[in-house]
Amino acid sequence: MTKLNPPQRAAVQHRDGPLLILAGAGSGKTRVVTHRIAGLVGDGVPPDKILAVTFTNRAAGEMRERMVSLIGRGPAAKLAMSTFHSFGVRFIHTEKQALGLGNRWVIFDQADSLGVVKDILRELRDSGAARKLDPMQILSRLSNWKNELLDAEDVPESDYEYDDIAGEVYPEYEARLRAMRALDFDDLVVAPVRLLRDDPAVRQRWQERFTHLLIDEFQDTSRVQLELVKLMTGPRRNVCVVGDDDQSIYGWRGADVSNILDFDKTFPGTTVVKLEDNYRSTPAVLEVANAAISQSKSRHGKVLRAARPPADRVRMCVLEDQAQEAKFVALEIGELLQGGQRASGVAVLYRSNLQARLIEEELTAQAIPYRLFGGTQLFDRREVKDTAAYLRAVINPRDDISIRRIVNYPSRGVGARTVERIDEYASACGMSFRKALESVERIEDIPPNAARSIAELTTMLQHGSDEIDAGGSLHAVARGIVDKVRIREDLMSAADGSKQGPARCGNVDNLLGWLDRYERESDGDRRSLQGFLERVTLRGDAAEEVEGERVVLSTLHASKGLEFPVVFLIGCVEGQLPHSRTTDPKVSEAAAADVDEERRLFYVGVTRAQDRLYLCRSHQKTLRGKATKVAPSRFLDGLPEESIEEYGRSDAGAVDFDEAAQMGRELLEQLKKRPQP
Repeated sequence: MTKLNPPQRAAVQHRDGPLLILAGAGSGKTRVVTHRIAGLVGDGVPPDKILAVTFTNRAAGEMRERMVSLIGRGPAAKLAMSTFHSFGVRFIHTEKQALGLGNRWVIFDQADSLGVVKDILRELRDSGAARKLDPMQILSRLSNWKNELLDAEDVPESDYEYDDIAGEVYPEYEARLRAMRALDFDDLVVAPVRLLRDDPAVRQRWQERFTHLLIDEFQDTSRVQLELVKLMTGPRRNVCVVGDDDQSIYGWRGADVSNILDFDKTFPGTTVVKLEDNYRSTPAVLEVANAAISQSKSRHGKVLRAARPPADRVRMCVLEDQAQEAKFVALEIGELLQGGQRASGVAVLYRSNLQARLIEEELTAQAIPYRLFGGTQLFDRREVKDTAAYLRAVINPRDDISIRRIVNYPSRGVGARTVERIDEYASACGMSFRKALESVERIEDIPPNAARSIAELTTMLQHGSDEIDAGGSLHAVARGIVDKVRIREDLMSAADGSKQGPARCGNVDNLLGWLDRYERESDGDRRSLQGFLERVTLRGDAAEEVEGERVVLSTLHASKGLEFPVVFLIGCVEGQLPHSRTTDPKVSEAAAADVDEERRLFYVGVTRAQDRLYLCRSHQKTLRGKATKVAPSRFLDGLPEESIEEYGRSDAGAVDFDEAAQMGRELLEQLKKRPQP
């Protein structure tokens, strides 16, 4: 794309009054935004009169760098480019006296805010007014109410316990923040909105301060962010918003798609420009994307047009179950890498982080390096490495690195001074750290309790090693150790009632489950298991895992804004995509809007693909040991047959496509007959 196409040029050259740029996926949005700003500066608008708001600091930095090449470093430095929250900080610094903050005030991050909530909940529990509740759930409700501009006295009554307790916490939370002259993250937008709304003089000053507003990713704005835009827009109404309602996927965190759908009603007389020429993807990918999103109930009408020539069709892949799906993906990626595809150009996308587990296992087994977006890799999690260190110590008694890692985990009273004395003894006697531990009764100045704990540890490890030597299962030994040293109890205690406790225990159980499977598939070969456990513990230290050259595993939410030559979109089944909580009235108050957002999520996943797209689903899933048939995602219904090819591998357990498709259609028809939410 060496020059602007007609719609891009129209967006760049528009000057006065509100402008809505509907920028379809891959349509050159950033180029239009930066050229529009350059055009304003070229027409004489002072750079410091332009406010451009992005959704991440990284996006703001990248946009500023592009502006340097268009208008020069000096003018680019004068542009106000920031996120909503960064702008809020600037506003509050300027208006601190009007806000009653004085010269000294602080910003509380989530951990600080959570600490305040925990203190209040603890007092409520002590008084008998509340039982033990998840403080993060309470803080989430406070955040939602703030972003709806509800004061504590305006919160509606509810019979739900969390809402009820959060309503009690809210006024005390706000009072404590005021007493500490603290603002939480939400206040960085809420406080400016309230002051602009209530003080005409302040509002006029800021409307004159910036004569042109440009808001990127407008489909992701919340109610309070829309209010800020309205209050900052002066009588000239020179506000330009850029976004794509088809990519509005953050409703669960406060984004309101109606902000972009109703922009022309909020600002009458709006000029609308649609960017529909896609420079990213092949025609087949866009035909699938258009067909899927066209079934959305509320959207601005637009159709992506491919600027690229025809290429591969979209591959529809049906596997027996989720394990076979993961195996298929890993085998296919391995073949792609052997064929010259760069690892960083391959992405596996999914609805939920839990879906990454099987993929991680298969990629690890094949030594394919990867990185995880939207979460921490399973094998990089501390609790997983700690558990793996126990297993390595059982298999290899000479593994001093692992022994040192677990000598006081979970805490058994072995302090730093004790470890230092053991090190000195090992060095003086010319023995390993493990051997010194086994001789702990001979070492001077070791506290009796520590000596007893160390003796119990070495005995347990030796017993496990003896069991393995006698042909026992490492998986069984591992489960016994996890239970004996009470790893789960330690994780739950450290989590202090939050959701992290069960999640971290689940990570340990995932490792044990994977170990069971791996041990069975390798016929219990000890060297093979040791090699795997070394990769788990040392993951990320290997020289071949160079940053940037790793396959990307990402949630669909975290993939927005990215693009890859090859994309695997897995889990395209009912209950997964769309997620069950958006379709089952028994799980939540399901609504058509929820399903529409899930459809947009599918659309975002499809449009990440540049050259090749795999749509993968399983024929059945296993829940509590029982295999259950699953229907294909409703988002696969009505896709253009000419843009899709059936695809499978004989070495990955692919099922007959026609048979699976027929059974899937039957299941989907059954689902459609259910009462709709």
